[in-house]
Amino acid sequence: MSEDKPRSKQKNISDIAKENGLLIPVFITTSVWDNWVTPDQKGKEEGEDEKSRATNVINSFLYYMRVHRQTSKSNLIYFPVKFKKDGKEEDVQLMSHLGPLEEGDNRPCITIMTPEEYEAETVQ
Repeated sequence: MSEDKPRSKQKNISDIAKENGLLIPVFITTSVWDNWVTPDQKGKEEGEDEKSRATNVINSFLYYMRVHRQTSKSNLIYFPVKFKKDGKEEDVQLMSHLGPLEEGDNRPCITIMTPEEYEAETVQ
């Protein structure tokens, strides 16, 4: 997956992930970042910022990764994250894909996206 998806359409959140104990590179699609991680005006007024929301994504992912690791060996993990939008809390379904950092570089990385983004990439 990561070799198919240009990094220009992703945001590197490895520093935030590392602060929360994840030591491999982590990327998030710009769609997820723009639509969910970046708080709307009401969220900003309530003190939310991109780092706290990205940390929320990482923490949810880490929880589901631990659960998933016990029952499956798949490189895909689906997990919900709660976000506030327009003052209302919403459950957003996200997923992670564990794959190579880039074509020709087999170091692992994680890409976080929506299931719809993954499906659109794998259909091509």
